[in-house]
Amino acid sequence: MESKNLTTESSLKIIAETMERSRMTIAKNMGKPLILWGSLVALTSVVVYFLWSKTGNPGWNLLWFFMSIIGFVCTMLMDRNKEKAPDTEVSRIIGKIWMWFGIFVAGFYALIWLAYLIIRYFDLGTSVSADLTLIIALAMGLCGVITGAVMRMKSVIVSLIVATAVSVVVALVVAGPTKILVFAVLGVLGLVVPGLILQGKARNSQLAA
Repeated sequence: MESKNLTTESSLKIIAETMERSRMTIAKNMGKPLILWGSLVALTSVVVYFLWSKTGNPGWNLLWFFMSIIGFVCTMLMDRNKEKAPDTEVSRIIGKIWMWFGIFVAGFYALIWLAYLIIRYFDLGTSVSADLTLIIALAMGLCGVITGAVMRMKSVIVSLIVATAVSVVVALVVAGPTKILVFAVLGVLGLVVPGLILQGKARNSQLAA
C-alpha cells in the first residue's frame, strides 16, 4: 500500500512538473512576439504622430497596415526557431483570446467604414462618431489581463492594468494626432514589459531546473 501511495505521489509530481515546464515554454514563446509587436506598435505610433502632426494628413495611419505585414513576417520567422510546446488547454485559450481580439478590431474597423459609406450614399447629413483608439485600448487591456490570469502571472496582470489605465486617460483627454500616442503607451507598457516579464520568468525557471 505504501509503495502504491509513493507511486501515485510520484506520478502527480511528474504531471505537475510537466505542466509547469509547458507553462514556462509557452511563456518563453509568448515573450519574444510580445516584445516584437510592442516595439513595432510603439515605433509606428511615434512615426504616424510625427508625420500626421507635421502634414495635417491622417492618411499616414496607413502605415499601420505596413507594420502589420512586417510584424506577421517577423513572427513567422521567429516561429521557425521557437521551442515546441505541447498543445495544452492553456495555449489554446491564449491563442483564441488574441485571435478574437484581432477579429473584433478588424470587424469594428470594417463596420465604421460601412457606416461611413451608408451615410455618404444616402446623404444622411450626419457623421460617424466612434473613438477607435479608446476601444482598442480597452480591448487590448482586457485580453492582456485575461492572458496574465490564465498564465497565473500577477506581474503581467498589473502591467496590463497600468498600461490600460494610462492609455484610457490619454485617449479621453487628448485629440487629433496626439491621441495616436496612446498606442506607444500600450506598446511599451502593455506588450514589451509583459514580454520581458515572461522571458525573465522562463529564463529563471530554466536556471532553477
